[in-house]
Amino acid sequence: MPFALFAAAVWTGVTVWAGYVAGRNLDYYVTKADNRLLRAKMAYVAGEIEQGRKYLAMTRQTEEQMRGVLGMGGKSAIIRNVSGGEGEGGAAPGEALSFRSLIGKKASEISESVFRRNISQITDESRRALASFQEIAWYIANQRNVYRATPGIWPASGSINSSFGYRMSPFSSDFGEFHSGVDVANRPETPIYATADGVVRHAGWAAGYGQAILIDHGFGFSTLYGHTAELKVKEGDKVSRGQIIARMGTTGRSTGCHVHYEVWVNGKPVNPMKYLKVGEAGKS
Repeated sequence: MPFALFAAAVWTGVTVWAGYVAGRNLDYYVTKADNRLLRAKMAYVAGEIEQGRKYLAMTRQTEEQMRGVLGMGGKSAIIRNVSGGEGEGGAAPGEALSFRSLIGKKASEISESVFRRNISQITDESRRALASFQEIAWYIANQRNVYRATPGIWPASGSINSSFGYRMSPFSSDFGEFHSGVDVANRPETPIYATADGVVRHAGWAAGYGQAILIDHGFGFSTLYGHTAELKVKEGDKVSRGQIIARMGTTGRSTGCHVHYEVWVNGKPVNPMKYLKVGEAGKS
């Protein structure tokens, strides 16, 4: 009987010990398998992050090329700091991140600060790239608006019978009258076109000009069309380049059928010939 009890106790002890050892080995292999799976996932993420860095480098090159083509310069004004220098950041050269090599190290050898610093760098570069491309988009839109606001076509078809500058007065023999525009002559009812996008500020009678239209184009540009007939617009209307705004006539102080055309830049009349050479009447 005592031997049977002893044998049972030994058997129980061996069983418990075997179960303990087996449990530890099982936990070890399960943990090892989990670590392998986790390391594989981290390696995949590392590859994706490194690919993202390559795309960011390509983005910077594309940005510089776009700025060069558009004449904006090679650096973004968005990332300049208040001291006038260029905004820089990220890891030091000796800490250039290679996630793949970092994955191969032991957990105790992996610097969390390196991870955080380089992930922060990628985030900051992405934000700067977005801001820079938004700046480029704004620049393109603004340039398009400037182009549409710049007089770029003839106000009417016909021939110029009086130029910009000092001339002999058509109403007297005196020389020295300043002519602030050009006169384009043609048959009555010839269409007159807005030479740029803008807003009509005046459409009606004006002393000396007869029936006249004044258009504000923005960006310092405005144009005036005098001696017209059959006005097609009214004050406050928005007009587009090439839109018919009136017909040619001989209203006001005029000696024949023509349109008196003026271009004003920043409040001063300039020679319209600079803009008349750009295109034909009514064509953008």
